[in-house]
This record gives sequence, structure tokens and C-alpha cells, in this order.
Amino acid sequence: MADSSAATDEPATLKRCSTCGTEKALNGDNFAKRGDSTDGWRASCRVCNNEYYKRWRVRQTSPQDPESEPVEPTPDEVETGLFQELANFGTQIERACLDAVLQEGSIEGAARVLGLEPGQVRAHLSELQRRAATRGFATGHDSIHPLPAGFMLRGISTQYDGDGNVISKWVKSKDAPGDHKLAMLMDAMAERDTWSRLADPVPLPEQPLDADLLNVIPIGDAHIGMLSWQSETNNNFDLKIAEHNLCAAVDQLAGLAPPAKQALVVNLGDWVHADGRGNTTTAGTLVDVDGRWAKIVAVAIRVLRRIVDRCLETHDHVKLVNVIGNHDANTSVLLSMCLAQFYEREPRVTVDTSPSKFHWHRFGKNLIGITHGDTVKFKDLPEIMACDRPQDWGETEHRVWLCGHVHHSTVREVRGCTVETFRTLAPGDAWHVGQGYRSGRDQKLIVLHREWGEIQRYTVGVRRVCDGDR
Repeated sequence: MADSSAATDEPATLKRCSTCGTEKALNGDNFAKRGDSTDGWRASCRVCNNEYYKRWRVRQTSPQDPESEPVEPTPDEVETGLFQELANFGTQIERACLDAVLQEGSIEGAARVLGLEPGQVRAHLSELQRRAATRGFATGHDSIHPLPAGFMLRGISTQYDGDGNVISKWVKSKDAPGDHKLAMLMDAMAERDTWSRLADPVPLPEQPLDADLLNVIPIGDAHIGMLSWQSETNNNFDLKIAEHNLCAAVDQLAGLAPPAKQALVVNLGDWVHADGRGNTTTAGTLVDVDGRWAKIVAVAIRVLRRIVDRCLETHDHVKLVNVIGNHDANTSVLLSMCLAQFYEREPRVTVDTSPSKFHWHRFGKNLIGITHGDTVKFKDLPEIMACDRPQDWGETEHRVWLCGHVHHSTVREVRGCTVETFRTLAPGDAWHVGQGYRSGRDQKLIVLHREWGEIQRYTVGVRRVCDGDR
């Protein structure tokens, strides 16, 4: 006869959560599976795990995210001075926004004081926090120890306990890469009075100017910032020599040139020798450099301004083209943007800000193509001109390419187009001289007629530039 006694239920197995300390039934509703634990379950309950990951996701919200709101200072940050330390990473306008937020207590109040829109203040603060974060300083994310100059943040590994407190942290840094050099260059120039104000309009020349003439000044690879030692290379070259030679050459050419109404100043690329604080080209080749990076940037801007201003004295309108070189791909683009802003109030100056490797200028029946020459074969340039500018090609008779890169004079004439490369006023550095490279050094000015093409050409050699007009 079967046993009729009622079966008793087994008591439920309980497990204590390691975070909140509450005992809960050991099942899938309260705990998650974990294969590497002794009992096959996680130590903390699902509720505590969910709360932990909510806090973790907040901590992982990067200040570099353009969609994230800038962090306003907490009372603790203001009291300890942590938020004020962001000023060490900011430009002038960003520091002004930071000071106004600290003084007024809100972004809206800072905007009223500065005469800006709240969105503009937020954008400046976001950029300030992004720049600080790349150096390891992010007050709202448990990172308050900046990295040394020249380094940027690679990553941070942080271990937290269940309450979100930091247990340990491992900060990983690296040397600033190529794309970060552009930001460093902007930081360097933001503090320079070299370009911090707008240019004042220059009076028109008094002498009558010929509207049918265009004075073209193609400046071969200037390599500002290069260091050359005479005992090693037979020539001395540094920042002072580069600045003197370029300005003196343009002064002499401007005195020789006819009174044309327009001038085209062409920086054919490699305006500066190195493309960042690492003293390397854009691709990372180590080069001999004279001076600190900010000092080189100041000279580079000052010389271009000096050349444009000199041309304004004798021309009605000046156009400036800065070509991207293989030594200064980042700097060349930024120089154009900076000078375009500097001459914003001067209607007689046009700065070509296109980031393209190829630039164009049409003057009557003249079509001018401009490129550095490091990314394309010279023999292919005529076809590129015909392909990219078919209408201008058909309407012009005098077509020419102006190129740099090779540091010596060549003229290659093909059907319907001439390709010319230009010398530089800079000597060779130790590596190039050691490899046997030799070329003359001079600066040219080419006079174009609207209908007839080139009608005159002036040349000043480096000896004349150094010794003065004789």
C-alpha cells in the first residue's frame, strides 16, 4: 500500500549579496550566472549589479564627446581650485569663458557677461575640457594629474569598488601623433600676439596701377626653422637668416616689379621645416630644427604677413596661396586659416583656404596651376589641369604649373602647358648635403599680361639678398 503522507517542500537555498548584504533566494531572478565562481553565481545580486553599471556608464562618458554637455564646477571643485586648473589648457577666449562661469555660477550668466550666446560658451568650455582630457586632466572623471608637455593620453585603466570608489588607476600616455600636432599648433599660436589682432586696412598705392598686369611671386620651399651649420654643410641657416632672406628678397623684387594692379603670392609648400614639437616632418622623419616650436610658428606667420603687407604697398589686391608640403601638411592648412582671419577686415587681401593639394588662379588668358609636387609626377600635371579645369583650359592660351619640392629650376613644356619648378633661398640641411644634393638659391617674380602671358621675369640670388642691392 502506498504511503499517503504528504511530501514536504525543501527549503529554498539562500545567498547573501556581497554588496548590499541582503540574503536572497539563489535563483536566476536574484543572481546572474558566473561560471568561474565557486557556486556558479555572481557574488552581488542583480539589483546591485545594475546600479553599479549605471554609475560605470556615467563615469565612461568622455568629455571629448562633442554631444556631451560641458561640466559646470561643483562647490567642492571650486573650493579646491580643481576647476580653475582647466585654465592651464585653454586659449584666451576659453579662459575668459571659464572665469566668467566661475564668477557667475552658470553658463547662462557667463554668456550675459561676455556678450555671447550660451551655446558659444558651451562650445568653448567643451573644447577646453577636450584639450585638458587629452593631457590627462578631467576633473569629473577621476583624473586630475596632467601629463608632461609633448605627451597625450592613451588610456586610463581604473578599478572601482562596489560603491564606485577608486581602488587603483593605471594612466597610459604616448608621444603626440601627427593628427594631434594640429591641435598643439593651434594652442601655440593662440597665445601669440603675432596674429591675435585683425589687420588694419592699408591705404591704396598712390601711383597708377596697370589692371592688365599680374605680379606672381612663387616662393620655393622656405623651410623656416631648419638648422644648418656651416662646418657641416658649407652654409649657416637658422630662424633669423630665413626671416631676413625672405623679407629682403621680396623687398628687392617689389622694387623691381612694374606697377601691376594685382599680386599673387604663392608659398609652394614646406614653409616650415618640421610639423610639430617632435622636430619631424608630417610623416615622422626627424629633421634638424632651430628653436622651440612656438618660436618657429611665430616667425612663419610674421614672414608671411610681412610679405603680404609689402605687396599691399604697391598693388591694389593681393592673393595668398599656401600649398600643402610634405614637411608641413598640418601647418600649411592652419597658416591659411589664421591669415584669412587676420586679414578679415582687409578687403584687398584674399587668402586661399582650400585644403586641396592643387590650387588654381585664372587671370585673363592665363591659367595657373599650383602644387608642391610630392604626390604627383610632373609629366601628369597638364592632364590634371585639363581634367579639373576644362572650361578654363578651353578659354585660356597661357597655361603653367608652379611647383616646389625639388629645390632646383626646371621647365618642362608639353602640348598646351608648361610645368616649372623653383629654387629656394634655403640651403641644404646635413642629410641632403651628405647625399650630394646641390642647387642654386634664388627668388623670382614673374610678370603676366592679361592677353600675352609672361612678359617679364626678375630674379634675385641669395648672394644679392644677403649682401644688399648693388
